[in-house]
Formats: sequence, C-alpha cells, structure tokens
Amino acid sequence: MDSITTLIVEDEPMLAEILVDTIKQFPQFEVIGIADKLESAKKMLRLYQPQLTLLDNFLPDGKGLDLIRHAVNTHYKGRIIFITADNHMDTISEALRMGVFDYLIKPVHYQRLQHTLERFARYRSSLRSSEQASQTHVDALFNIQAKEHAEAAGSPLRGIDESTFNRVLQLFTDPETVHTADTLARILGSSKTTARRYLEQGVKNDFLEAEISYGKVGRPERIYHGKHPAHI
Repeated sequence: MDSITTLIVEDEPMLAEILVDTIKQFPQFEVIGIADKLESAKKMLRLYQPQLTLLDNFLPDGKGLDLIRHAVNTHYKGRIIFITADNHMDTISEALRMGVFDYLIKPVHYQRLQHTLERFARYRSSLRSSEQASQTHVDALFNIQAKEHAEAAGSPLRGIDESTFNRVLQLFTDPETVHTADTLARILGSSKTTARRYLEQGVKNDFLEAEISYGKVGRPERIYHGKHPAHI
C-alpha cells in the first residue's frame, strides 16, 4: 500500500518534532516536509501535493486559514487537519466550512491524535476501494469522516458536551494536578453530579485515573488525576 504523504506546518520546532515522532508510529504515513511559515507551506503544498497536511493556525507570516483558502483556490486534492491553540468559534466555523478533516485544540492528547490519524487512514482506504459507490459506501465514508472519532473517544454521549469535556481534560495537563467532583463542580459552575459524569468519562476514555481517598471524617472520596501527561 502507498504511504499517506504528510506535510507538517508548525512554527514551534519542538512541537513539529513531536508530530514527526508521533506520525512515525503509524507505518501508513510518511512525513515529506515540515514548513514553519505560511509562504514555505504554500510552496511545499504546490511542490509535493501531500495527501494530508497537519496545520497550525498561528504562523509568523500569516494564518493557517490563509493556507486553507490557498488550498481551496488552487484545487488542492489532499485533506487538512488543524492542530492549533486557536479555540475561537469563528476560526473553527470557517475551517469546517472550508472542509478540514478534523480540528484539534492544543494541548492535544496523544490518543485523540491517534484516533484522527487512524480515521484518516480508513477514510483514504475507503476512497480507494472502488471506482463507483453505493449509498452504503457513501454513508460509511461520511461516518468515518465526521462521526467515528466521537465513538472512538466515547463522546458525544448523553449529558456530555464535547467542548466542556475537552476543557475538563485540559485541567489535567499538569501531572501533579488532582481534582474531585466537588472541586471540578466549582470550576465548571455545575453540580457535583455533572462534574462526576465528566470525570468518569475521562476515566472510561483512559485519559484519567481515579483513586479512593479515605479522609478522617466522612465517606471515602474519589480523586482524579491525568493518566497521559504527555501532550502536543
């Protein structure tokens, strides 16, 4: 099987290196270039025509959105995954409107990026499986592109808002951080029941671990901490 050629557009050398190391763990992907500026990314996009581009929005000479517009205008046939700290809804909405495959907000958990790369590999494989498609085939393509990551990550579920869930996970980027349902409820401005639901979802998704704390007074309490301190 041909490798999925991948371009990384990231101006932080350490983050770019982490992305390269992550992609190397997936034999079906091949990094063919790294660009740290918008203009160099445009040149590499034209020269290499990568099948996948991992893109940050904040670049020294422009925005990642500008590269997406350039890609649309030049009929780029690959797909783009945004990996950025930009969490503004206007940016997310514009990126989705222009057809990005996925949008990951930094700091990105390794497992979340893993799910995205696996989905993209299945998406590419499904596209190449036949020249003509049945409705079932089309439905499968759209499920792979838009829905499967939610199932793989265990979200959305009833009572789980994905943006709130991501906010909760970001509270645990420091491996020393611990929370209980009570402390999280105060941060979220929610009930303890709601906070506990998000914490338990984090445990179910293998992002968090829970331990029982036996205090001097009262019932035992569950304390949560991050299981995957490494982020991108």
